[in-house]
Amino acid sequence: MEILEKEIYKRYKALIGVADRGSTVDAPRSARIDDIMDRYDAFCFDGYGTLYNRGAFVYPGANEMFRMLRAAGKQMRLVTNAASDVVEVLAADATKRGFEFSATETISSGSLLKGLAAKLRSGESALGPRKLNEVFYIGRETGLHVLDANGITAVENPAEPVVAISSAKDTPESYAHAVEILRRPGSVLLVLNSDAWAPKIDGTREPVSGALSERLRRDSICEANDGKGCETYYLGKPFPEIWNAVRESLPATLFGGREPRVLMIGDTLGTDIYGAHVAGFDAALLVGRNEPVAELEEDEKFLCVKPDWYLVP
Repeated sequence: MEILEKEIYKRYKALIGVADRGSTVDAPRSARIDDIMDRYDAFCFDGYGTLYNRGAFVYPGANEMFRMLRAAGKQMRLVTNAASDVVEVLAADATKRGFEFSATETISSGSLLKGLAAKLRSGESALGPRKLNEVFYIGRETGLHVLDANGITAVENPAEPVVAISSAKDTPESYAHAVEILRRPGSVLLVLNSDAWAPKIDGTREPVSGALSERLRRDSICEANDGKGCETYYLGKPFPEIWNAVRESLPATLFGGREPRVLMIGDTLGTDIYGAHVAGFDAALLVGRNEPVAELEEDEKFLCVKPDWYLVP
């Protein structure tokens, strides 16, 4: 991992304050999905970097794994930090790639904005209630649908000093303007996608929304806000709210009245694996996607995070 990436995920762990259950695992075992599928009732999948990537790209073996679990009658959930559109669109995009998730089986970081907006508007912010009618937005154009669904308009100069980030689509001008807004007293940064780095189709990796947001958070610290910087709120993995939504979608009634045995499958130690253990789920890591093979041992030690399984595609 990059140094900033490690620092971001370390910060997330400190904010959440939950020890990683996988940190006590001495040697996670490598396994194929058919070797371990009978151990679990429900399977949660990350999207980008795990099942698919940009455009129509699908990782080898991903469709076959998905169909195998569907045929076995397993409960399936797409648990994604994508805030690039509403869940109906995210589910439809996954289906086009061969992964037939319904909207009710799709839990996205963007879908959590409704709850956060309600809290901020009701006064649960440290600085009192916010109208949250306007924000300065950096992200994909389709991400505006997520804002619109929550009564929020993207403008150049919001009435309240609020910036929302859903992807790293900044320019030098938009970055500078975001910093200017966030240096005002009482400013708020909404991180709609907490991913720090993401894998590309060619095997390289790039900084994304979480990295951009951390740079903004650091650059917001100034005398005008007493050296504290902006008030920052994170949506998505590894934070608890998304796991609460996953649990609500997997009621015990689906499993004969008992708690389900859940496996989270993902490509990122700091969001998918740590987040699963925050939820009390087991976790399987696809090594070599967003976690370089050569850096795995060092990164696990730095973050004190280990998966239960290394998943072999």
